Amino acid sequence: MTVHRIKPEGLAPAHGYAHATVATGSTLVHVGGQIAIDLEGNVPDPGDYRAQGELSLRHLVTALEAAGGTAADLAYITVYIVDLDPASQDEVFAGYGATAAELGVRSTGLAVIGVSALGHPEALVELTATAVLD
Repeated sequence: MTVHRIKPEGLAPAHGYAHATVATGSTLVHVGGQIAIDLEGNVPDPGDYRAQGELSLRHLVTALEAAGGTAADLAYITVYIVDLDPASQDEVFAGYGATAAELGVRSTGLAVIGVSALGHPEALVELTATAVLD
């Protein structure tokens, strides 16, 4: 699988994401919403945007790997943040960014969407993704 990351001139600089991605391969993987939740169904870090951003990304990569992919196969990620404002977004991406570097997540197409709530009452961050495998 190949992902070409496009950051065209004439658009604002893309920091940590690509304005567009072109992915080639034969298998699409859609990773469903991943939140910071443990095996018992508890959110271990309620109220902590940074920790939830980190753990949600770890869960996303774990789910992708279970489907046969790797972090390098990611083409698009959507980040949902409860009560989105500049401070909460900065906290989410502080955890997400460090974890992305560790796990090998490269810049992808990216959307950040503010929401009033997620499916678990203590969840502050949820990630979905599309990956393309050979």
